[in-house]
Amino acid sequence: MNLAGKRVTVLGLGGFGGGAAAARFLVAQGAEVTVTDLKPREALASAVAALDGLPVRFVLGEHRLEDVTGVDLVVKNPAIPPTSEWVVAARRAGVPITSELALGLERLEAPFAMVTGSKGKSTTAGLLGAMLSAVVAGNNERPLLDALGRIGPGARVVLEVSSFMAEDLIPIRAAGRLPRPRVVVFTHLEPEHLNWHGTLEAYYGAKLSLLDLGPEVVVIPEGQAELEALVPPRLPPGARLVRASAARPAVDLSGLRLLGRHNLDNAALAAEAALAMGAAPDEVARAAAAFEALPHRLETVAVCPRGVRFVNDSMATTPAAALAALAAVPPPVVLLLGGSDKGHDFAALGAAAARAHAVVCLGAVRDKVAAAVEGAGGAPLRAASFDEAFALAVERCPPGGAVLLSPAAASYDMFPNFKARGERFRALATARALPAATGQG
Repeated sequence: MNLAGKRVTVLGLGGFGGGAAAARFLVAQGAEVTVTDLKPREALASAVAALDGLPVRFVLGEHRLEDVTGVDLVVKNPAIPPTSEWVVAARRAGVPITSELALGLERLEAPFAMVTGSKGKSTTAGLLGAMLSAVVAGNNERPLLDALGRIGPGARVVLEVSSFMAEDLIPIRAAGRLPRPRVVVFTHLEPEHLNWHGTLEAYYGAKLSLLDLGPEVVVIPEGQAELEALVPPRLPPGARLVRASAARPAVDLSGLRLLGRHNLDNAALAAEAALAMGAAPDEVARAAAAFEALPHRLETVAVCPRGVRFVNDSMATTPAAALAALAAVPPPVVLLLGGSDKGHDFAALGAAAARAHAVVCLGAVRDKVAAAVEGAGGAPLRAASFDEAFALAVERCPPGGAVLLSPAAASYDMFPNFKARGERFRALATARALPAATGQG
């Protein structure tokens, strides 16, 4: 679509950059842009400020029917499900619906890889980007539309793709408007976001739909049962399937500094993908050795005078992710566990947490998680607030131990997102680590 003079609504400004990037792009294309979000202006201050001075009409604190039915195009935020009344209304009115990622892909000319999965996407995408010296964009607050101007001749691109983003690409791909990725990487699959997708089959289907883009190479971890069952039957004609092995990586990963066996798995996936994209083995090994933990992903944020380490793994929003974190951090560990409820079963995590030095449960799933720990013979503490949970964890942590925030739950009961939760943990940990603090850290 030639966007000049077209009436376009960005449905969902959001706070992660994609809505603002879409609005900037649309204005640059000459479109008449309306940005609408159910959150009020004060809750979107940074995103609104990013559009300061641009000819954008804001409708905040509400959505209006005419803004999705009386326009030429709707650019939907990935977090808004296709069952939303506003999306349904636009569809019934015959208004085309697209996304920021789709707009960027339609204009992307560089070779690119896509990384998806239930967990490990960001670390794997970051590692792959470092191994390729590539532009990394997508589900990491670096929108592809903002990155297009930095993608010159010879550049390569790595896109981290969430299930929401993949779902939005399905109708665009069916219309034949998207380029073919060189590589698609799947980290692993486990139940997640079922409140958005409705069923496990729909969630897995969104991830697997990236195969319909026709990648030349598909990389999966060796021995991951769900992927072994689901990916081979859906391989596009001519595609090569590569199984990455942490036990037998394609390059030397002995210099990897990231905590945890799961991060060795991520590095093995990234290495296979980098080689498939044309990187040299020695370049891949050097990049892996130099790579540091991403924020909120097993990130050591402070060490206090007693030698207590504070490890921020706020991104761990599932029991499986918290289990991986517990296995990665050397004991003794005091675990901060809990948040908003996504319907997960905590039995296996409760059994592992019961063996930790101490567990502090908090949030909407506090009692549910605590019951799982108690059922395995543990004696968890319960906290009424995040700050109280942190204080209890510090009190129980012995010298040389670790206070680990790996909640196994979403953050929405106490914080707007996992980042805000992780930043609060960082602030509290930094205050404890300072020499001028209480001295009890």
